[in-house]
Formats: sequence, C-alpha cells, structure tokens
Amino acid sequence: MTIIKKYYWLLPLIGGILSIIGIFIPTWYSISVYDENIWMWGLIERITVGEFDFLHAELLIPGLITTILILSSSIAIIISTLFVVREKKAQLSAEILWIIAGVFELCTAIIYIVAIEIIFYTFTQSISYPEHDFWRVYNFHFGMITPFIGAALSIVGAIIGILTKRGLNKINSKSFEA
Repeated sequence: MTIIKKYYWLLPLIGGILSIIGIFIPTWYSISVYDENIWMWGLIERITVGEFDFLHAELLIPGLITTILILSSSIAIIISTLFVVREKKAQLSAEILWIIAGVFELCTAIIYIVAIEIIFYTFTQSISYPEHDFWRVYNFHFGMITPFIGAALSIVGAIIGILTKRGLNKINSKSFEA
C-alpha cells in the first residue's frame, strides 16, 4: 500500500509524456490511394512519392486545434505531477486536475475523429473526389491511440491517489478513536 501511495503519480506522468510523444507519431495511414502517413497537426508523408506536404486548410485547422489542446492538457498533467513529487500542498487539486485534463483530452480526441470525418466528407464533395468516406481511405495509426492511453493513465492515477488517501485517512481516524 505504501508503494502505491508513494508512486501513484507515475501513471499520470507516463500518460502525459505518452500523449506528447503521440503528437510526433502519425495518426492516420492509408494504403488505398497512396501509401501515406498523416500526423494530427497536418503533415503528410507520401511514401510512394517520397515527399512531405501539409493537408489542405480545411483539414489542417481541426488537427492544429486538437494538437494544441492535447499538448496543453498533457503539459498541465506533467507540471502538476511535479508538484505531487515534491510533496506540495496541492496534491488533491493536482489529482482533480488529472481527471479534468484526462477527460478533456479524451473528449478532444473523440471530437477530432468526428470532425475529421465530417470535414473530409464536405471537402471531397467540393473537389468531386470519388471516396467520400474517410474510413475507406484511412486507418488509425498509433498516434491516434496515444491520447486515449495517456488520458486513461492520468484518470486511473488520479483515482488511485484519491482512493489511497481516503483509505489511509479512514485507517488513521480509526487508530485515533481507539
């Protein structure tokens, strides 16, 4: 129990770092039109041609917004983890922040997935592209999964921290009653 109480902050720290690393890993890949990788922030690597490019502005803007939001919530998680490591008084508020930032990161990633499908559909309608379904052209890559893993680790770490403190407070209050 003391090991869990002492090192529960590692889960949010790993989650925050993993979410930041996920920004630098491609989020989508396609082997149907081109062999290409797409990063959340709009970079495209066309493997068959051997070139790098950026998405059109319609598809670029949601990715940039999502990247900024995930990056800011991950940095907030990491900074608050440093306060817990240094055993500052803000431990409970750090755990609440981990839950809020984790849920925010989850919602941001889900909204990005839905938004990219809607924008891809409207964009392909405007250029008369035969494939109007994003999921027929692209598949998830590991970079799209990392925000979910990072957010889950942050939320689980916060819950463990809150529960271990609550359990220790009950034990301490019972020992004073006796």
